[in-house]
Amino acid sequence: MCGIVGRLNFDGAPVAEAALTRARDALSSRGPDDCGIHLEGPLGLGHRRLSVLDLSPRARQPMSDGAGHLRITYNGEIYNYRELRGELERLGHSFVTTSDTEVILAAYRAWGLASLKRFNGMFAFGLWDGATRTLHLARDRIGVKPLYFFLDQSRLVFASTLRPFSAFTDLPRELDEEALGLYFQLLYIPAPWSIWRGIRKLMPGSCLSVSADGATREHAYWSLSQPHGVVAHGDPEAGLHALLSSSVAHRLVSDVPVGAFLSGGIDSSLVAALMREHLPEVRTFTIGFAEKGYDESGYARAVAGHLGCSHTEVMLSPADLLSLADAVPEHYDEPFADVSAIPTLALSRMAREHVTVALSGDGGDELLCGYPYYGHLARLDPLRRSLAPLRPMLAAAGRVGLPYRLTMGLRALAAPDAPSLFAYMRGALKAQDYASLLVRPFIPAGAFLADRLAAGVPPADDIRQRYMDLDLLTYLPDDILVKVDRASMAFGLEARNPFLDWRVVEYCRALPMAAKCPGGQPKGLAKKLLARYLPRDLIERPKMGFSVPIRAWFRGELRAAVTDAVLGGELVRAGRVDATVARHLLDEHAEGKQNHDGMLWAMMAFETWHRRNND
Repeated sequence: MCGIVGRLNFDGAPVAEAALTRARDALSSRGPDDCGIHLEGPLGLGHRRLSVLDLSPRARQPMSDGAGHLRITYNGEIYNYRELRGELERLGHSFVTTSDTEVILAAYRAWGLASLKRFNGMFAFGLWDGATRTLHLARDRIGVKPLYFFLDQSRLVFASTLRPFSAFTDLPRELDEEALGLYFQLLYIPAPWSIWRGIRKLMPGSCLSVSADGATREHAYWSLSQPHGVVAHGDPEAGLHALLSSSVAHRLVSDVPVGAFLSGGIDSSLVAALMREHLPEVRTFTIGFAEKGYDESGYARAVAGHLGCSHTEVMLSPADLLSLADAVPEHYDEPFADVSAIPTLALSRMAREHVTVALSGDGGDELLCGYPYYGHLARLDPLRRSLAPLRPMLAAAGRVGLPYRLTMGLRALAAPDAPSLFAYMRGALKAQDYASLLVRPFIPAGAFLADRLAAGVPPADDIRQRYMDLDLLTYLPDDILVKVDRASMAFGLEARNPFLDWRVVEYCRALPMAAKCPGGQPKGLAKKLLARYLPRDLIERPKMGFSVPIRAWFRGELRAAVTDAVLGGELVRAGRVDATVARHLLDEHAEGKQNHDGMLWAMMAFETWHRRNND
């Protein structure tokens, strides 16, 4: 895992070494072990390295191929690099390192951009082809690894995160109002937007090719609508077991110590159990909370004991969590309002004291119908459609001060389509609730989600699959994976996700809902598989989120801080948020009349981010 940055000037002007070096070193936490830079006239590539495979200096980046025509700066892991290396050696290619970076270069020499379809991994890279004078930017299928870029008629600049862009003083720096509107509805900024106008996120499964004169071509090499061909057939439990076991085995390949995040939930427990099939000892890590309503550490401890894992656990006090809350803007370089970033930072910090790589269970819920709201939405949607003629009346009734739960239900039933219902009910933020707070017009999240579905998602017979697809395309890469990437990279830890092997993703997507949820039980298939390893009492328990008591904090320890941030911050000062409405929300929440913790945290997260970036 590493940090990458690069620049290509279309007018032929040389890239300034000092600026490129500053940009590269803004990524030092992502790559604490080594660094490199390559300058070639109008091209500049930089790299910060976290050494995981081939720890020798030979694997330093930016790396060149033997002929010197290719140069790459690369972040991630190609898990099937050994198989590809063997195939390439049979084609006559030779290697001087044992790294996967060199395999990418050789694969490109052999197969060109078609090699992207051969890579099984998480990756983002910039690859310069000197023969065609073209820079290729590519990102993995699911979007595990981040890649931002700025492109205009004069230059292309790219990096792993936003922070390096500030090293180039000729780039514009203006907030993107569309991104901000989506942020306040979703709690995160979805691709292709970033918080800075003109800087975009490369879409998962995509490649952007830019020639030295500025000609561009962007194409998707993978999507849900054009899978590579993994078909679900036979016994679903046996099929999922085989693929997940293979995925875990690939993700154990490392020249540094490997462990696992363990919450005690279905997905992380299944990953730990499969690791035990491949390793004589597995190190697992969990954090616990003093507030019992948020604490899962007892379940994790029991799972680790039953599997025979070497388990490490740290209990966090409210003071520990509050100190980490202040660190979120330092590590998340655009506004990010998922409060579970706080415990994820704590977990990553603790795990890095013992290992350099940690496997996680991320992705299991989105693939195997794990979130309870899939069922809630599936029950609401037919009623919403049957009441379509009454939509104006329902919307009006939702604005007349009825009890909160009834108001919520009426507004949900007034949603014009399934994506709008999903956007409304998906999380704590609901655009209809807070429309009077946001002064400027914004893109409705439902319209954004509808566009994303229309951009190449295959049809589904079950509405729950449509909602799972939406999460797989948006919430997973732009919230969950961002959260884990930034938290782990803050401490030089590499996080790997066995459920997000593209073979597992395609297999689960192809399974009928009855196979994913046998007997109508959410996550039923995963539970059946986990029953091979754990007793039933460690499997059948209520699902818990990975969160912190932010609602209580805003009525106690953080009341003054959130009030100061919201009423004295940029949002009110610039007229983006109505100060009167904001004060009303603060008062209602503090007095316990309503819960506005989601929106208040979103505003506070933006203000702390904005203050730190301007400083």
